[in-house]
Amino acid sequence: MRRLASIILILVAAGCGGDKSTAPKRLEGTYTLRTLDNQVLPVTVVDDPSQNFKGEIIGGSITLSAGGTFSAPWSFRTTDNGVVETFGETCTGTFTRSGNHLVLQETDDGSFCGGQFDGDWDGSDGFTEGTAVYRR
Repeated sequence: MRRLASIILILVAAGCGGDKSTAPKRLEGTYTLRTLDNQVLPVTVVDDPSQNFKGEIIGGSITLSAGGTFSAPWSFRTTDNGVVETFGETCTGTFTRSGNHLVLQETDDGSFCGGQFDGDWDGSDGFTEGTAVYRR
């Protein structure tokens, strides 16, 4: 009897361990920028030695909300004649979804923001927008 109880306990424990949910993931959430143009951050977007100027993207993310809105803060670094400055800008807007494809419409509310962009959600933890790859 004790052996049967031990076997049942082992089977129950094995059945509970490592349980992976098969429930679908939700699109809503925050995705952190991992790569841009297949390069890990920071990514140089302007490098003009003749002007002694360099501009880099050093970070970013996008938060997609259930109401069809998004917020995307970005961090930048410039080096101008040896003087390094960092700054940020947050783009906001709305998105529409068709399956896993999104069309994002940014509000033109900053020097970096504005425009329409396509994005694709992988159905799990990844989101791409052009050459930008984001992960949760």
